[in-house]
Amino acid sequence: MTATSAFSGIRVIDLSHGLASPSASRILAALGAEVIKIEMTGDGEFTRGMVPYVFRSHNRGKRSFAVDLKRPEGAELVRRLAATADVFVHGQRPGFVEKIGLDRETLTALNPKLIYAFVCGFGTTGPWAQRRAIDMLIQAESGLAAAQSGLLGNLSFVDTAAGLALSNGILAALLERATTGRVQHVEVSLLDTATYLQAAPLAEFSATGVSIDQDSYWNRYATVGLYESADGPIYVAGYWNKDWTAICHIIGRPELITDPRYVDPKSRGARADEVRAIVNDGFRGRSRNALLAALEDNGVMAGAVRSYREVLDSPQVKANNGFVEETDEQGATTLFARPPYRLAPDLHPETQGPPDPGVATVELLREIGVPADEISRLVDAGVISGKQE
Repeated sequence: MTATSAFSGIRVIDLSHGLASPSASRILAALGAEVIKIEMTGDGEFTRGMVPYVFRSHNRGKRSFAVDLKRPEGAELVRRLAATADVFVHGQRPGFVEKIGLDRETLTALNPKLIYAFVCGFGTTGPWAQRRAIDMLIQAESGLAAAQSGLLGNLSFVDTAAGLALSNGILAALLERATTGRVQHVEVSLLDTATYLQAAPLAEFSATGVSIDQDSYWNRYATVGLYESADGPIYVAGYWNKDWTAICHIIGRPELITDPRYVDPKSRGARADEVRAIVNDGFRGRSRNALLAALEDNGVMAGAVRSYREVLDSPQVKANNGFVEETDEQGATTLFARPPYRLAPDLHPETQGPPDPGVATVELLREIGVPADEISRLVDAGVISGKQE
């Protein structure tokens, strides 16, 4: 991070866990904001132990404040921190923040300039507002599982998209406050995120009653999808008639260009299995790289189906400076993906790793004026945990 950080001086209180809201505050930290992560005393947030690479990926560049929120004194300390902040972020289950006095009404009464932002499962009104949710549950409830012909359990893409949406909303609210003085609060639901990800197919279904699942999608576009080369699968985006013409020349079957069975997308869609078999037969005898070069030379978009090793070794990924390298105490080296934006020439995403549990607790209490003897008492009573000098 250079000295010209976009959001230097912005303080964010981050009462979040899991992936969605922590990924939003991670982006704010990368932009230069001071993000104070509120964690449980002891081992800290549950993802540290359960899914450590989730924690390490989405909590970079933050300061950790470890406190027992079940204790009234603990919640009061967070309220005192919120009184000094610009943004309060959370992703807690319905009713939790209200129960401990960290709800929007309480915190904005203490700090009228505070932007209150959160991720919830289904929204704050309606019959499902009190339901808890996770990524795959939302895939099921939103229609994504049906559209995908199953659940995607290893990517958390709804959570990640919700985090991007929340960070965008927070940045918009900060800009609104800076330019007009008006404070707006930000709410993102996983359900809204999932339906937005399906905006076009849901619109089509609402107008036509046609639902496009994976099988029907491949039938609609017979020359789009995965095909086998001699040394691994490739993806071909053959949406247009010119692509079919090019493919026919590449596989040495120019007579198929004018064959009435395959002359247009509708005809090819009606015989999708035949078309795919023809293309696969023509591709199997050629190497992946040779096919990709031929397709690109003929104006057909195509790409290799790459393993994670190939992705990490990719010269383009390296040229994009897409990862930051971190070595842990055991000497293991890990690559963490940077946020996907690039602001040139002065601002670059963060390199600082995630914090140790409670490492900034004592320092932060000193910053807000808590006396040393009171800090010692809070540590001894188990209200907070952290390193004392």
